[in-house]
Amino acid sequence: MPDLDWHGQHTLNTATATAVTSALAASSLTYVTGVHPMWDMAVAAGGAVGAAMDGARRGRIGGTLAYRAGLWLAAGGWSSWAAAGGPPWSLHTLAALAGAALAGRLSWNAVGRYESAEKLRRRKAAETAEQAERQERHDAWGDQWKDRLARIAKLDDCKIVAIQPWTANTGYTVETDLPGGATWGQLKRFEDALGSDLRLDEGCGVEVTGGRRKGTAIIRVSTVNVMQQDIPFPLDLSPTSIDDEFAIGLHRDGTPALGSLAFICGLGIGDTGSGKTNTLNVINAQLLRTVDALVWHIDTTGAGLSLPWLNSWAIDGTHTRPVIDWSAHTLDETRAMLTMALQIIETRKRRYQQLMRKANDTKLPARTDVPEIVIVVDETADLPGGIKQQIETVMNTGRAVRVRVKVSSLRATSDSIPVPVKKRAKWRWGMYVTDPEELSYLFSGFQQVDPADAPWPGCGFNAYGTTKPRPFKAFVLEPDRMDQIAAAVSSRRPVLDEISRSVPYGRYYESRWARVLPALYEGETLHQGTRTYTDVPVVPVPTAGAPGARVRTNLATGATAGGPGAEIKPGSPSWDRLFPNRATNSTPAPDAQREGPSKPLRLVVDNTGRTPQEPTDTAENEPPAEEHQPEVAAPAAEQPPASSSAPMPSAQDAAMRLLLDAGPEGTGPSRMEADLKTLGYRTHRTTISGWLRVWAASAEVRQMGTGTQAYYVHRSYATPQTPNN
Repeated sequence: MPDLDWHGQHTLNTATATAVTSALAASSLTYVTGVHPMWDMAVAAGGAVGAAMDGARRGRIGGTLAYRAGLWLAAGGWSSWAAAGGPPWSLHTLAALAGAALAGRLSWNAVGRYESAEKLRRRKAAETAEQAERQERHDAWGDQWKDRLARIAKLDDCKIVAIQPWTANTGYTVETDLPGGATWGQLKRFEDALGSDLRLDEGCGVEVTGGRRKGTAIIRVSTVNVMQQDIPFPLDLSPTSIDDEFAIGLHRDGTPALGSLAFICGLGIGDTGSGKTNTLNVINAQLLRTVDALVWHIDTTGAGLSLPWLNSWAIDGTHTRPVIDWSAHTLDETRAMLTMALQIIETRKRRYQQLMRKANDTKLPARTDVPEIVIVVDETADLPGGIKQQIETVMNTGRAVRVRVKVSSLRATSDSIPVPVKKRAKWRWGMYVTDPEELSYLFSGFQQVDPADAPWPGCGFNAYGTTKPRPFKAFVLEPDRMDQIAAAVSSRRPVLDEISRSVPYGRYYESRWARVLPALYEGETLHQGTRTYTDVPVVPVPTAGAPGARVRTNLATGATAGGPGAEIKPGSPSWDRLFPNRATNSTPAPDAQREGPSKPLRLVVDNTGRTPQEPTDTAENEPPAEEHQPEVAAPAAEQPPASSSAPMPSAQDAAMRLLLDAGPEGTGPSRMEADLKTLGYRTHRTTISGWLRVWAASAEVRQMGTGTQAYYVHRSYATPQTPNN
């Protein structure tokens, strides 16, 4: 037996049928039982009162209420008449009932149309009255602002286009057309004066920006101090992409303070207790929501940037994968990380050309299987100059292949944040500082930023892309919330692509947690879930040695002891045999000549460890001993740091050594420039290119590829089948 549907549609036809049958049943029951017919009228009167009350509750107009009450009374009147005058099912009573039902059915549509028209008329009248009242208030408000701008900013004849209250009712925005020749920059100088004239509370203020076209200005007035309140990190942890902008807090008007690290680098500062670390954690949280970006941390002051994100994995075991892909807590680990990043940049440029062509873009698309690498650096002030140069090189070269850097520091000074690093950071934020000059250094090029506009912990200024620095309040992210985020996003974190793993320094990547975790959690018991990452053979990263000592391990290319020629010291007989002087008749390239006088090119002739054969034609290749002139010292710009150990090679010898250490993978002039800087040389890329051209003409190295994809391989690694481009 089918179930009855008591929630079916009730149409006008079914309503009419229900009314007719109900009236007939009521009158028949009254007639048969002998009950006085006026009881039917009494019941109908009660129904009329109930219908009126229900209609009033639903917002029906008076005419409709009277009509619905009239239908009830008409049904009651017919029922009383039919029961009193004879059987209700007689022909004349049924005819009267049918006529009344037809009249009610036809009149209902007319009543409905009347009610709709009347409601629309009344709504329009209310809107007109409200608009008139609002316009009156707007005109009065606008007149006040016109007078205010004329009195304070000396801008007469300003036109107030609109005044829009904010959604959160914490302030309003004034849009104004300025008089001819005036600019919004002129008005911005009077922000404090306008706030004083408005008698705003502490923490509230006036912010002036440019409008949609020249000659207009947007004035944002905050009337409620929302920046003193804590704003919790949003609950939404849905997956995002590194290409999406993300919010780190809210501006005074409730709009999000945005940032992005997809193709630009970031820079943030903040004094102790300003909320800088909290803001960094907010950025970490937003990066960890992405499914196409890995997060690497550099914090040599105790790894405080990483530990809150690792505890739930390393100690509690609430998830089986670390959300931070690599954490460098020592200078040696930092050098290894940055060196691998530089190698990844060079390798991705060569190996992912087809992927970029398929995407019809000169930039590598970020994907789950080819994730972007974001290196977050906390506190750069105490980092050595070589590491700062590596960071600068990553910022300079990694944009197209998705390797980006986010740097932070306690101070915004040139010794803490080098000028090149600052210039590469297109997204900058600064938390509260006591010295306004630091904000001026951070936001150079804009009008002076006043720290008084963001005086509480967690407040700062955000300048993203082309936007001007605007006050904002960062979201508050507490440790328990960080644990929840780590557990929620762990399973969808990407892994480093195989091509990036295959770089020379990839051999240190696999055992990164086996080196780092025991040091970070010394004396504590790691959760067994970390064994997948820690129960692997530890490969120690190269060490830089004692201060002032010669770096024997090539930190730039990864050459280690035991590699080809790695134990040969500069200045030794073995070095002289490996790098014999060969006078050539070829003229160095113009770029090389600009370096000034230098000794003849010293060319690697072997990379197998065997003693190279001496040239057979001594007259052509070596000048007689008595005529051999002392070598001219390399220019000061190329001299490496002084050392108490064996003499350092010239910049040319060091450049050849880079080719030797690069092996069959080869290297290029940009890479060599960065590596030479790491080793203490200041040789320019154009000079290195000149050397490479001369060496290629002498068949000592082979050029692989063309144009921007060209790189060079030492001839001892080049097989006969390798094409020489």
